[in-house]
Amino acid sequence: MDMKTANVATLKQNLSSFLHMVEQGDEVVVTSHRRQVARLIPEGGSQLAIRPPSLPVNALSSIRGVKPTKAASGEKMLLADRGRR
Repeated sequence: MDMKTANVATLKQNLSSFLHMVEQGDEVVVTSHRRQVARLIPEGGSQLAIRPPSLPVNALSSIRGVKPTKAASGEKMLLADRGRR
C-alpha cells in the first residue's frame, strides 16, 4: 500500500483519480497549508481500532497541567456545540 499526499486544490481538481487510487488500496493524505487535515483510506481498510483505556480516568490527575473536571453529558455538549453554529 502506497501513501500519497495531496493538497486540497489538487484533490479537488483530480478527485476521480485520487478516488481510483484509494480503491486500489492506496492511502491519500490531504493537506491544507502544509498541515495534514484528512486521510482517505479504502472502505473497510481502516487499521484504526477502538481500544479500551489502559488506565482509569483518575490517573489523569497525576499528569502535570491536566485538571480533570466533572464528567459532562455527551448529549449536552453536542447540543451546546450545535447552538453555537
